[in-house]
Amino acid sequence: MNIYTYIVPVDDGAAPNPYGGVCTLAICKPNLRKIAKQGDWLVGLDSKLQLIYTMKITSVMTMKEYDSYTKENLPIKIPNKTSKNIEEQMGDSVYDFSNDEIKLRPSVHSRCTKEMDLAGKNVLLSTYFYYFGKETKTLPKEFENIVNLDMDFITLTNELKKSFLTWLENQNFEKNKIYSTPHITGIISPSDRENQMSCCIRKKIEKKFYIL
Repeated sequence: MNIYTYIVPVDDGAAPNPYGGVCTLAICKPNLRKIAKQGDWLVGLDSKLQLIYTMKITSVMTMKEYDSYTKENLPIKIPNKTSKNIEEQMGDSVYDFSNDEIKLRPSVHSRCTKEMDLAGKNVLLSTYFYYFGKETKTLPKEFENIVNLDMDFITLTNELKKSFLTWLENQNFEKNKIYSTPHITGIISPSDRENQMSCCIRKKIEKKFYIL
């Protein structure tokens, strides 16, 4: 079992997506999505190393499998940009595999991130998660300065794995609960660009880590 820790470039409810009773990582972080396995943990931090979310991966699907799964079982994960419901706006099942050509659904992502997203191949799903959003939690001191935006992600040592899981167990957090809204809410709009991050800026942040 591995625990992967990284800084969430932008916490807007899309990556991770904690809605519908299942926390998912379906877009962004292609290198991580390619290697993470069922039983591994993800730990997503903000730039101040405060905990945004953590999840134990309970299932791994290909992106094509996830597209079918969301159509049949989790339609809330299929983005609806015209909805007034933030959860529907931020759906992360952004690629339609119905035909030979993979189509990008209207969503938080655009063509500039398509190649990067698809390179991740897999979607990580969890029915064992804690999502804190903008009500971040402070980790033990051992986690100070362990990761930054110059790193794609790190794999925790056995000592840090034990420390994290012990800390998490002692907090008595409610499993599968969304404690707060994301740091950013709503689809990017021209009138609010100073407070929101475009998908092309997302790509620039992850570009240095992107490996085909």
